[in-house]
Amino acid sequence: MKIKLLNVLFLLSSIAYSQQKAYLEFEDDNSTANFYNQENSTNESKTLAEAENEFGTINENISFGLSLGFNNSMEDLKLAQVSPVDKTVLITDAQKTSFVLSTVISIPLTFNDGKTYRYLDNNGNQMGQVHKISEWSLIGVVNIATFQGAQSGNVFNQKLSGGLGLSYNFSEDFGIGICYEMLSYRKPKDFLLDMEGQELQVGGTAVTTIDTNDNDYYYDRYAGTLAFKVIYKLTK
Repeated sequence: MKIKLLNVLFLLSSIAYSQQKAYLEFEDDNSTANFYNQENSTNESKTLAEAENEFGTINENISFGLSLGFNNSMEDLKLAQVSPVDKTVLITDAQKTSFVLSTVISIPLTFNDGKTYRYLDNNGNQMGQVHKISEWSLIGVVNIATFQGAQSGNVFNQKLSGGLGLSYNFSEDFGIGICYEMLSYRKPKDFLLDMEGQELQVGGTAVTTIDTNDNDYYYDRYAGTLAFKVIYKLTK
């Protein structure tokens, strides 16, 4: 399902980028840019307000994209292991940070009046309405994959997780964001945490290894995380 979703997003992205654009920048409300008028085939200097009044305007719509985020857990994560020396339970701190690949839905809140664009026809002339680019957006993310170093123990898993946040957009293609997310991980059960420094036995036999995937010792839990995102928009 995740692969199908990515294929659809990339298809929509290729369609969106098939048409060239002319970017128009404004320093303030009184500054002007050159707009091509198809009716008389001339370039005319206009303010943004004048161009919007003549050609019409389209605000950036809800968009979909991908992001790579650096997540940091807001709670302590623990890892339970068995000491190879004396077979007692060791409780150590698990790695709290991870990199997460996510899908993103971006909902514009404000628009950048300093930079707009119009599409170009086959002759390279501007045509159609003035397109305004989102400046600040509300974003919702659904995580696809989590990457974490194994040196401190990998406790994050691939259950459905995600969150909400805000993003600042440098262009219609790229932005950065900050999110509060709930990220799924594996937590040692309380009895295991209470056995730190003791020998764990099952049926009179000492346990020598503990697997994070073993539901006898671990369970699924969601940790609140703060995430910094680099966002690439596939559709606009």
